[in-house]
Amino acid sequence: MGFWRSLRRVRPVVPRPRAERQPDPDPPRRAPVLARVTTERVSAAGEAIDVLAAAAFSTARGRARVAPLLDRFDREVGVLGPDDPDFELLQVTRMDWALCDVPATPDAAPGDTWAWRTLRGEVADHSFVPSPLRTAAARSIVGLFEIYPGEPTWARDRISGVVVRLLDAVGPFAPAEPDQPAGLWELRLVPDQAGGFYVARAPIDYPIELLDALEHEFPRRFEPTPWPGLQDLRRARLRYLRAGGRTPISRMLRWR
Repeated sequence: MGFWRSLRRVRPVVPRPRAERQPDPDPPRRAPVLARVTTERVSAAGEAIDVLAAAAFSTARGRARVAPLLDRFDREVGVLGPDDPDFELLQVTRMDWALCDVPATPDAAPGDTWAWRTLRGEVADHSFVPSPLRTAAARSIVGLFEIYPGEPTWARDRISGVVVRLLDAVGPFAPAEPDQPAGLWELRLVPDQAGGFYVARAPIDYPIELLDALEHEFPRRFEPTPWPGLQDLRRARLRYLRAGGRTPISRMLRWR
């Protein structure tokens, strides 16, 4: 046996191949919390904005005032069609933007909106009586908010960074981690004298995975021309929904 053992070829020692590291599985997609509603949201804050809009835009002269701003919205976001998802909500968004968010005319100073001109009595087409709530409506803010439900519900704007307390009940919400937002919603909010905000319009939901792209682009918010702005986000959402959600919204956001 020793003779045959001496003739046997010694098997070389080969290092054991290192096991290839399997790629980490993709994290599960966070399901968006749908904020669409089956009935129109009616609130005192929303009605106050409607009264301002009627005073500024309801007559023939008023329609001539708002037409250039609506054309600008269409250029920046896209022309809305009746078959678009959330068409009614987006039409309201478009009108609120022209009333409260942009200067009334090209030569107007920032903040000199048709809402404030109406409150100052510079619009003579319509009988209008100012009130504290209508003044608050002219101060409405709009943004893309992370929603943290609770008592009370808090919301953080991903564009400006402002954190606000909501005075209205919103939801329902899907389960979420304690430190994670339950939704990503575009909200128009009217301030209250107590320091909170009322939800003036029905929320418009965005895919929550958009938060990753917004975090990546955070430094660009401090450039001379900040990006992305809310109009960029609205345009991306419109394209995303028209594509049936097959293309990530972050790609739509970068597509000019």
